[in-house]
Amino acid sequence: MKDIIKYAILSVLAITLFAGCKKDSFLIRNNPNATTDAQFWQTQAELTGYLDMVYFSTIPGAVLSSYSFSYANGYMESSGITDESVYRANYIDWQNFVNGTASSSMDVSTQLYAQYYSDIRNACRILENYRKIYITDTALLSRYGAEARALRAYSHLKLFRLWGPVPIVTSSLTVQQAENTPRPTQAQMVSFISGQLDSAAAILPTTYPSSDVKRITKGACYAMQVQLYLAIKDYPHVIEYAQKLIALNVYGLYISPNPKANSYSELFGYNALLNNEEILICPSGCNQVFFRYGPASAAGEEVLSPTATLVNTYETRQGKTLQELGADSLKTYWANPLYHNNRDPRMSESIMFSGQKFVGVTLNPFNNSGPDPLGILGSTFTGYFMHKYVDSSDVSRSQSSTINYMVIRYPEILLSYVEALVESGDWQNPDVKKYINMIRNRAGMPNYDETEYNTQATMQTLYRRERMVELAFENVRLYDIRRWGIGSTVLNGEAQGAINPSTGQPVNAEKRIFIANRDNLWPIPLTEIEDNTGIKQNPGW
Repeated sequence: MKDIIKYAILSVLAITLFAGCKKDSFLIRNNPNATTDAQFWQTQAELTGYLDMVYFSTIPGAVLSSYSFSYANGYMESSGITDESVYRANYIDWQNFVNGTASSSMDVSTQLYAQYYSDIRNACRILENYRKIYITDTALLSRYGAEARALRAYSHLKLFRLWGPVPIVTSSLTVQQAENTPRPTQAQMVSFISGQLDSAAAILPTTYPSSDVKRITKGACYAMQVQLYLAIKDYPHVIEYAQKLIALNVYGLYISPNPKANSYSELFGYNALLNNEEILICPSGCNQVFFRYGPASAAGEEVLSPTATLVNTYETRQGKTLQELGADSLKTYWANPLYHNNRDPRMSESIMFSGQKFVGVTLNPFNNSGPDPLGILGSTFTGYFMHKYVDSSDVSRSQSSTINYMVIRYPEILLSYVEALVESGDWQNPDVKKYINMIRNRAGMPNYDETEYNTQATMQTLYRRERMVELAFENVRLYDIRRWGIGSTVLNGEAQGAINPSTGQPVNAEKRIFIANRDNLWPIPLTEIEDNTGIKQNPGW
């Protein structure tokens, strides 16, 4: 495969294009359009413009990057290949990952693999050239280098979490080098990513002015380390970096200044655009959320439809699971999730239901002649509707929302820290109780029942449930399923939705197939296997 990479580097609106023919690996970078490195790297404006371009490409928003043609490059859409939601669209083949038809030639995996290596090449170009530029503020120049190093490490981290160890790229490659670039061991790749993040964190500040909130901080580097080490179940390192992040005293849970408001509900809209639980964000990164995820009745495409698995995971307001309450209660709440308004408030912030009003229209997916017909492309496939980040005030600007997308937020790191403590046997550590209850209380939920959750096994059940409901649709569940080895349980069989009131039976939205010895890693794109003799395919593909 030949990747033809063209970089429009004179504008932060730069995009990455690629097309295919033989003999040029994804690992190779080309010179910028009509400009050589010797000619380009002259001024601070050129450096900052190029660095901004790398930010826009490397840290995409909820749906897809505004500055990329990669339709796969949106974080929330990974929800559609988990038990959180069902994905349906006509522009990318995410659903093949759950229906048994995935292959190494799929667009979604090929696009992302190419995109991440494109981002790595761009970061490498900065690191190879930024010291050529004369800037009187040498500390600022050093910071620019640290940002590029962290961005390069983050792209390697994204590759590692999806494909396992893949070639490490630290400089521009010739065709011959790229054709013989081997896969490192897991230890080598983890060491590289961690070392790069440590190096960057030593230089980067803990905060930036509000005009620069997109930039990677010291805390963001620590958060990436948490994600890295959690992926390999290296719990001592998870604990180490989570504690470093907590000790910065920069982050906390957002609490609304309005005492009558639910803070969790405000978090994903315009009332909390900048808040202290944002560790890494994409400014205005929800620019297409309303259009892609909103209901058809509001001119949305409803690309993601929440599942009954997720809906039935939320507790009652008293802190009881539906399973604890018994079969009759489960049946009642499945038929009417908002029964007596007695559910975890995080549910109604994340999901909308039949009978609710949204932008003046009553949602009714079971009326086939209505505006939200069940099972039609562009409408819900489960009878449930997305709500997280789908702000009703965006109805008139459905593709230009300015809500910031939180790529990493503080509760994810706190729950990862809790997981590491529980899984390493320290489940009675006071921090476990402290942070689980802190997250629950902020959402309006009571402390967990310590008489019910009083063993390592029950605490495992508790923190896993908290991760699912707190972080729903936030590009976390896919990695949780892989790490916990539960794909065969949660991604096999029917993905079900709401109870159809005319039949009394749940909607069967999608038949799913999970192959245990294969599906915990994605396939290396076929084009890369063909052109890079040093790389081997993942097992089962």
